[in-house]
Amino acid sequence: MKNTFLLFLLTILFSCSVPHYPKKYEKQGIFSNDSIQNVVLNNEYKNTLQIQYLGCGNLLIKNQNDVIAIDPFFSNNSGIKTAFGKIKFNQNYFNKGTNFINRFNIDYKDINSIFISHSHYDHLLDLAYLLEKGLVNKNINIYGDNSTRTIVKNFIVNYTFNNADSFVLKNEVNPKWINIKPNMRMLIIPSSHAPHFGKIHLMKGHSDSNYFNNFINSTQKLNANQFKEGNTYAFILDIMQSDTIAFRALIKGAGCEVNNGEVSKEILKEHPIDLAILQIASANFTDCYPQNLLNQIKPKKVILTHWEDFFKPYAPEKIKTVRATNFNYFLSQVRKTNIWSNTDLKDVFYMGKPGTMFNVNY
Repeated sequence: MKNTFLLFLLTILFSCSVPHYPKKYEKQGIFSNDSIQNVVLNNEYKNTLQIQYLGCGNLLIKNQNDVIAIDPFFSNNSGIKTAFGKIKFNQNYFNKGTNFINRFNIDYKDINSIFISHSHYDHLLDLAYLLEKGLVNKNINIYGDNSTRTIVKNFIVNYTFNNADSFVLKNEVNPKWINIKPNMRMLIIPSSHAPHFGKIHLMKGHSDSNYFNNFINSTQKLNANQFKEGNTYAFILDIMQSDTIAFRALIKGAGCEVNNGEVSKEILKEHPIDLAILQIASANFTDCYPQNLLNQIKPKKVILTHWEDFFKPYAPEKIKTVRATNFNYFLSQVRKTNIWSNTDLKDVFYMGKPGTMFNVNY
């Protein structure tokens, strides 16, 4: 497994999908360098939901004064270190991400809940630091699977950690919604992770508890390969108004394989998906994503995430695309859907650099 991991990283370092500034997609109007982007779902909108993209799957979602976080990660590590050395938390990159957050008058103490989509390091490496340093509220709720618990077990002693498997959707008739606040709820749905390269799917399984027994300092070096995927989830976020669903978003933690990550007909019948937040990394190694999912949920708008090269320093001012991911393939698959085959994609798709605040008007 270790040799396969090294081979994978060496391959992507020299992949034909070389990291590049997304100039083509900027010309098409899909990518924008603007730090604030407006996503209008309804021209007569009365409400705004703020979604800040911070890189990879790292999101902050703010509704009025309520904030949730998904997959906290700023600490990019080079491909060489990831393959031949060890990864670690990076204070400078964390500070840069914190500055992006503070720019919009958000503080880590504002976060009510943290959701982890899966347990690869690029989705939770910075969580240990947030907990160890007490940067988040002591009353915060954390949701993740057993692999996530294994990784951060030495840092969650004073916090509430919830096993996400206890909430994951199994019965559409009686879904276990997590009520974050009276006007904000989340549903965890089962999903999967796309292969990383070709048909090679790395870091599967669950993290080794014995290895992470020694993870007692959030800044210490760790083997990237020890961050096993665990279970992969997607999330449905509802904004409520007087017991009525005013807005619904689907948030994907990874590109998924066939028949995974779909939203049940019963859930869609209750309220359609207004906004889909889809990760683009490795999408070209599936033959079904995103077109199958888009055909099923038919969202009004789409925000693209996990599109930038996280094997380079966390530097949005020098942003490049993620390695080994074919953007043209992704967009060609979008064109295969029965909803946007003749649509100007800039009217539907939004892609911003880390730090971008998307004001979703509905």
